[in-house]
Amino acid sequence: MSKDDSNEQVEESTDVEKEESENSEEKLLEQNAALKDSLLRKIAEIENLRKRLEKEKEDAVKYANKSFARDLLSVLDNFERISENSDKVKSEVSGNPSLKACFDGILICEKDILSTFKKYGISKIEAHRGDKFNHEFHQAMCEEKDDEVDAGAIVQVLQNGYTYNERLLRPAMVKVAKK
Repeated sequence: MSKDDSNEQVEESTDVEKEESENSEEKLLEQNAALKDSLLRKIAEIENLRKRLEKEKEDAVKYANKSFARDLLSVLDNFERISENSDKVKSEVSGNPSLKACFDGILICEKDILSTFKKYGISKIEAHRGDKFNHEFHQAMCEEKDDEVDAGAIVQVLQNGYTYNERLLRPAMVKVAKK
């Protein structure tokens, strides 16, 4: 083998090594970019998970008493039934101071429950005759022909509805007009 052949082989070998080195460097850069991308995605996933868990924790605290509040609604319903007939009852018990005091105490209890509910974020859903039916806050129990209000409007509120910290606790049960 001549000296020129040997030099050519060395040059070829060096060129091949350079190419392999460049290819290897490109592969390492690609791997590095892929790993960076993967790392950023994992960090974003962890951050999203952290935020979701924080939100779930806040909701758990904010709505912890939801079932307790829902159970108390039946007590409030009973007080409301009494106060609906308050004028009639007041006239009947006006001659008896003991009964009048008892009845007044019942009405005070209803007011106390309502103020306590308000304090803890429980609000009554306002629904009145003639209001448009809203499926998010009202539950139609039946339909009734009524020419005085538009079709689809509330004819009568059968049971009040309530929200708890802006979430529906119980829909208002209503009678809806049909034409």
